[in-house]
Amino acid sequence: MSSSPLPPAIDISLDSATELSRALASGELTSVAIVTACLARIREHDPYLHAFSEVYEGEALAAAEAADRMMRAGYRLGPLHGIPVAVKDLVDIAGKVTSNGSPLFAKRVAQRSARIVELLHAAGAIIVGKTHMVQFALGAWGTNEHMGTPRNPWDHATHRTPGGSSSGSAVAVAAGLVPLAIGSDTGGSVRVPAAFCGITGFKATVGRIDSTGVVALSTTLDSIGVFARAAQDAALLYAVLAQDRSLQPQAATSGAQPFAGLRLARLGPPDLEGVAPDVLAAYESALQVFEQGGAHVTVVAMPRPLDTFAQTTSAIMLTEAAVEHGELAADAAAAMDSSVRPRIAAGSRLMAVDYVRAMRQREAWKREFSALLSRSDALVTPTTMTTARPVASVDHGVPPVRYTRIQNLLDMCGVSVPAGFDSAGLPIGVQIAAAGGRDAQLIAIAEGFQQRTDFHWRRPELAQTRPQQ
Repeated sequence: MSSSPLPPAIDISLDSATELSRALASGELTSVAIVTACLARIREHDPYLHAFSEVYEGEALAAAEAADRMMRAGYRLGPLHGIPVAVKDLVDIAGKVTSNGSPLFAKRVAQRSARIVELLHAAGAIIVGKTHMVQFALGAWGTNEHMGTPRNPWDHATHRTPGGSSSGSAVAVAAGLVPLAIGSDTGGSVRVPAAFCGITGFKATVGRIDSTGVVALSTTLDSIGVFARAAQDAALLYAVLAQDRSLQPQAATSGAQPFAGLRLARLGPPDLEGVAPDVLAAYESALQVFEQGGAHVTVVAMPRPLDTFAQTTSAIMLTEAAVEHGELAADAAAAMDSSVRPRIAAGSRLMAVDYVRAMRQREAWKREFSALLSRSDALVTPTTMTTARPVASVDHGVPPVRYTRIQNLLDMCGVSVPAGFDSAGLPIGVQIAAAGGRDAQLIAIAEGFQQRTDFHWRRPELAQTRPQQ
């Protein structure tokens, strides 16, 4: 391994992707130094955190050396050139295993790379490895019985849920193992782990980022998402993956009223019932940040309880999941998680009329919500009802997706941003969501919020000793 040291002023676990990119552009840092630091942190902490399913150490260093040679010669491919990125293990990389979170695919080697991997390579990004996930991406708590559940880095004593299904990607960014990571989101699989792990998680509008080469769970609801410390970092990665310069977010307005003219919808008491007190307090404080910055915040009355969207979402997701994995679920000898097999089996039992009705209901609700939110730029909600729970107490029948699944169902985009901590020191996330296609505006709103708060700069102290499992 290269011995290139980091300058004393740079801490790979603390500096944002944006700052690292600037340091690379100025020559203050090299890609080899950054990648070396990431690999060192992975070796030190990942045996405990269990974020990575594979680490491509030699290849990542070789790619970093090539990136440095290009930059020394005066060729810089863009802001991601030389920046390390981790990728969820349902994204194909040619010649690498794509396990999809399952030992059943431990030898499935991809023949070609996903489109988003091609875009990362074209931008000069360094893929350092793949991250653990929920089996088949079907689960929001982040557990995996057969491949192992990553540890939420905010609690050393208790194994808490990292959130899922993009569990490893969230843990890797939260612990400072990498500055950026890619996930996928079918009902909250980026935003929930972002909230539980205290980082920024952005879910693009369905179809805005090409998912060719990404193993599907639900072709109707799946979308690509990104994890970063801050929204400005997420914007760097999103701009590359979306491949449309018109979508790049503009810098938030500075000054006393950065949100002047911004119209935000918030939830009223009926839709906040059951939310943990600390989460509710953080939500109200986040709304005050927007209001103090000049935003006009109004209560929106949902036409029906948010939990009623669960049945329609499940009918679509599980039917499509059964198309992908139904035969495996029917094989009693197949190594399948106890929380995953029955859900896929349930999808196999759904009738065609159930699926068609759910799709029609979805279209009706999309029209209804379009009208409901037509006078607002974005909807602000808690991301989850609670902070991360102990893995041992998880109820898989009640996933933490009340506030996140509707964005996938209704073709919206969404981002979870850190908004505080509970009494136990666990991070709290607040979600900002907008109509499909408003991805850039949404990231700009998140950037503005983070210019007025500092929760996204806080990092967990990683365990120096590894407690008994």
